[in-house]
Amino acid sequence: MSSQPADPSGSMSRRRFLESAVTATGSGLALLAAAPTSAEAATGQKHKRATQTDYDVIVIGGGFSGVTAARDCKKNSLRTLLLEAKSRLGGRTFDTQFRGHHIELGGTWVHWTQPSVWAEIERYGIEVEETPGAVPDRVVVVDGDERSAFATESRINEIVVAMTSYFSESALVWERPYDSSYSWKEIEKRDAMSAADRLMQIQLNPMQRGFLRSVLEAMAHCPADQASYVEMLRWYALSLNNWGTAVDALSRYKMSAGTGALARRIAADGGAEVRFNAPVTRVEQRSGVVLVTPRGAPAISARAVILALPPRVLKNIEFAPGLSDGKIAAARAAYPTPGIKFYAEVKGRLGKVEWAAASTPGAGLFWTYAELERSTLLVGFVPRPNEVDGNDESAVQAVLRKFEPDLEVLGCTSYAWGSDPYALGTYTGFTPGGMTRYFAELARSEGQIFMAGGDIGDNGWRNFIDGAITRGARIAREVSERLA
Repeated sequence: MSSQPADPSGSMSRRRFLESAVTATGSGLALLAAAPTSAEAATGQKHKRATQTDYDVIVIGGGFSGVTAARDCKKNSLRTLLLEAKSRLGGRTFDTQFRGHHIELGGTWVHWTQPSVWAEIERYGIEVEETPGAVPDRVVVVDGDERSAFATESRINEIVVAMTSYFSESALVWERPYDSSYSWKEIEKRDAMSAADRLMQIQLNPMQRGFLRSVLEAMAHCPADQASYVEMLRWYALSLNNWGTAVDALSRYKMSAGTGALARRIAADGGAEVRFNAPVTRVEQRSGVVLVTPRGAPAISARAVILALPPRVLKNIEFAPGLSDGKIAAARAAYPTPGIKFYAEVKGRLGKVEWAAASTPGAGLFWTYAELERSTLLVGFVPRPNEVDGNDESAVQAVLRKFEPDLEVLGCTSYAWGSDPYALGTYTGFTPGGMTRYFAELARSEGQIFMAGGDIGDNGWRNFIDGAITRGARIAREVSERLA
């Protein structure tokens, strides 16, 4: 094979420059839409190809992954429809009012180490505020019959030592926390371990053990023996392998106007069509076209579908042909039963407190959400949902009186995510062994069906708002390129 000699002048001829420019321009535009040829223009073939389905893309699910995917697909000139089962956007985030206070019943906290959500916060000028109890002045730890109450500064070194010891492998197992393949062998070695298994490996005093277990169960939102150790390590690695950063990322900063405000801004900016109260019952692939059937409505056709749903709900939708056995198995067994999150307004000003209880009924982690004029608003995470009713004032008061015996609950509230048919739970990482069994298969597309959602793929902060946005943007790009 011969090759052309180099241009002796060191520059292209005008003809070669123009040929290269045309080639490069065509490649870039192909990401959005193929330019029609003269034959297509004469016969109307391109117009026919663009209108033979109702939409180019249907996004199923209006959480942060779905609204991001819909926005980006629409901006890439794809005819995009977003179907949301509920009457609101936000998915497993849900901000509302409780006793005159603004609260978040689902996903809440954000941080600048979470690049995707922070970029959206900056893009839309969303204000951020702090949660007072994330940096507490006083701590109470209850572990069985053991009770420790102290000013934070007096024992903070013990807490840091416990956390550092527990997470000492994070940089090894997740050297690149956005790329699981980079250290996959290290992940495989530990994937069968639970968070509780690791807890048994390290030497701790009663206060350290009780506090650490409560924190781990709040992070995983399930009992420590059902939580994946490698998932705990991933979150810590994403927090730059630093306990102070992890606290800030997981519990300190939240959007002042609520998570819903950002979800609505993303959706409005994209301009895709949105249909509410449209739960999908069937998705059928047929000869390169996908037919999506919302409940009580006729099927809608598209060239591609993006599933931006919690994996748990996949088993409740009819797919033809069916999704892979691996995806259905993941929907049934990849995630533990999640705990509950509740808010309680209590009488009196408690200040900035953090309370941790382990190995006792109603165990959990609780801290100051807002300091009010004559009362305190607490937020809490309980890993076993059957141990307390977050809407029962007497039950919540009994739990909180482990820390303050005379405490009086003025009101409380919780949302039953486990009973929500369009969520079937809150955030949780995989069960032990879940990374090796389910991770890759959940992310794999099937024909013209693409997998988005905050629990899917190598998105760093999986199970968080940030991971949902990252995945939605990535899948929107893949779909745009495929449909080009």
